Amino acid sequence: MAPLDAAELSAMHRSYRWAYLGGLALCVFWPLMLQLLFTSFITPGQNVPGGVVKQLGYTFTGLVLLSTAFVTWRWGKVRIRFCDLGPDERPKVMVREILLYSALFEVSCFFGLAYWALAGIEGVRFARSFIVLTSIMFFCFVPRFDAWRQAAEGEA
Repeated sequence: MAPLDAAELSAMHRSYRWAYLGGLALCVFWPLMLQLLFTSFITPGQNVPGGVVKQLGYTFTGLVLLSTAFVTWRWGKVRIRFCDLGPDERPKVMVREILLYSALFEVSCFFGLAYWALAGIEGVRFARSFIVLTSIMFFCFVPRFDAWRQAAEGEA
């Protein structure tokens, strides 16, 4: 397929920047604020991280991995069909997908808060791990602009 023209490339880049900035706010700045405010404003739970709390932590871990697998699968599907979209549809799809991926990764942050509320001081490192995973997954799994450009040009 032919390379993109300058106007379409500019529109895609502008949309990408806004969507990526929204994803950064959701998946990097918000978890960072939670890490800073963690022990001072959020009341820790009093449960021992064993039994039901431990099983719930395993469930949270599985759901985080499932969200990552879903994002990887969905990006593969979107990437294949992205070149078939019209020039006016591509920026919309790109914004939707980036914000969807960011929202799915943000769920890990809420799992961290839930684990903190259940396990408290005994489970603080696991709770913080869930919160940090949000940023890690964002940087590892949200496609960069070059990947979107290549998908628009039909390079899979």
